[in-house]
Amino acid sequence: MSDGIARDGLKPGDLAVITGAGGGFGRSFALRFAAMGARVALWDVNAISGEETLRQVDAAGGTGAFYAVDLSNADAITNAVEATLSDFGTPYVLINNASTYPRATVLDMTRSDFERTLNVNLTAPWHICKLFGPAMIAARRGAVINVASSRAMDPTPTGANYAASKAALISLTKTLAAEWAGHNIRVNSILPGVSLTAMPLENTTPEELIERGKKQVPLGRIGYPDDMAGVAAFLVGPDAAYITGQGIVVAGGRVMVP
Repeated sequence: MSDGIARDGLKPGDLAVITGAGGGFGRSFALRFAAMGARVALWDVNAISGEETLRQVDAAGGTGAFYAVDLSNADAITNAVEATLSDFGTPYVLINNASTYPRATVLDMTRSDFERTLNVNLTAPWHICKLFGPAMIAARRGAVINVASSRAMDPTPTGANYAASKAALISLTKTLAAEWAGHNIRVNSILPGVSLTAMPLENTTPEELIERGKKQVPLGRIGYPDDMAGVAAFLVGPDAAYITGQGIVVAGGRVMVP
């Protein structure tokens, strides 16, 4: 028996917009989606790393463009959305991946650092979805992934700003999923555990981080960008056509839900 509803998913030629595409998870998302035949719009505040991701996409035979965007600046977001729509048209995939994490205890953190964290990690994804939303709704298809963090459920000292922003991003994901389900747009979040990316390496070495994973993570290792790219590829594909409003924890068993 069929309900007559198509199981949509990423198709060759579809556009994927990825914030924080200059490295880590963002670069891995870009290369994975390009390999799947998507065109990629790469957003990052760092032009050098963003252009390097584009170079790797081009070298792999993919198609894309880089946009230098400061997500703490509302006008910059508006300009980047308009440029992306003009250059590529409506995205099928939108990945809000970029984030910031200035570390300090609650007593030591400045108000400006706390507010900038919320601005980049939460307000920017809301703004980006709001601006791309009308075109995606008109197209009646799309998949949004918000990259949250397992720290939303397993906080650590010196990270109240980050944990709060990522917990709120999960809630935003659920609300968007409810609002856009009728438009055939699915919205989910990925919650990475500690992974070999620039943010955890700000205060440790790769070797120490790998050893920590062996001791603290049930599966015996830390995460890697390709781990998140694989989950993202599933979430934007037809096999995930009945999944929306969910938070997928990718943390090797270090954090388990519900």
